[in-house]
Amino acid sequence: MPKRVLILLDDYWHPRHTIEPALPLILPAEEFDLSIVETVEEAQALPFAPDLIVNFKDGIANTQIPTPNWYSSALAGQILALVEGGAGFLGIHCGLANIPDGNAVFTKVLKGRFLRHPPRCQVRFEPKGEHPILQGVEAFTAEDEHYMVEVLEAQTQVLGSNTSEHGTTIALWAHALGRGRVAGVTPGHSTEVLCHPQYAKLLHNAAKWCAGLIW
Repeated sequence: MPKRVLILLDDYWHPRHTIEPALPLILPAEEFDLSIVETVEEAQALPFAPDLIVNFKDGIANTQIPTPNWYSSALAGQILALVEGGAGFLGIHCGLANIPDGNAVFTKVLKGRFLRHPPRCQVRFEPKGEHPILQGVEAFTAEDEHYMVEVLEAQTQVLGSNTSEHGTTIALWAHALGRGRVAGVTPGHSTEVLCHPQYAKLLHNAAKWCAGLIW
């Protein structure tokens, strides 16, 4: 039976139409049953608990002043309980952005978050070590946003790096949390990057690992 996946996406900088073309590559229908939502309220109204949560939405969803942030301590507690209970959690690119300092999605679930990025440039992803997420994945280069991140390295396993003219940073990490699994991965600003064969393979592996389909 396909794993039930909750995908949260769509914000001003990363609109839904730039992400959806990659979903069949990352989450093929024979393995995953997708429920795509654009708001936390839609997600909370779903009549089932997901096997995997894919967060692809910036914490600040628009340019409104003042800028509201959809993360809350209550929501973070719900996500933490789901993951500790066995759900997977995969944060991709903007799904790591604008997570408030001290919020449990950063400190207890993801163990990492976006801080800032320079203008788009050529960025090279390099896998590191051995892990099911890296099976069949080779280094690749693409024009992308080079995310600068804060990662609690002692509490996770670093699996990849990004290198550009702006230096080298962590780009991929993963860990277990209770009975669940979590991964964070930073590339992916454009449809072209998300559909790059090596990156799509990496994200497919990450989704399968977080959902407990590969070990």
